[in-house]
Amino acid sequence: MQRYLWQQADGARHAYDTEQGEPELGRPLATLCGATVVPRTQDYVPGMWLDPTCEACEDALVVVAGWSAEEMAVLRGHRDRRVSGAQ
Repeated sequence: MQRYLWQQADGARHAYDTEQGEPELGRPLATLCGATVVPRTQDYVPGMWLDPTCEACEDALVVVAGWSAEEMAVLRGHRDRRVSGAQ
């Protein structure tokens, strides 16, 4: 299993450390951004990952993954285009 995974909860897709625990329906889950979220039934529907990515989790994930400054800049450029609606 990958060390860091994503879980939709509380209106966003959050990253979490699998070594700190796994998401369970209705149970608090610590995320990389520092928030504690609670996954609900609708957060487990296959193909329904429609909530936006938590930017703080995304930033924390690239740091723990050891991305270079250049790779982080590319990610932030994609995020800026996504937010502005540019293609």
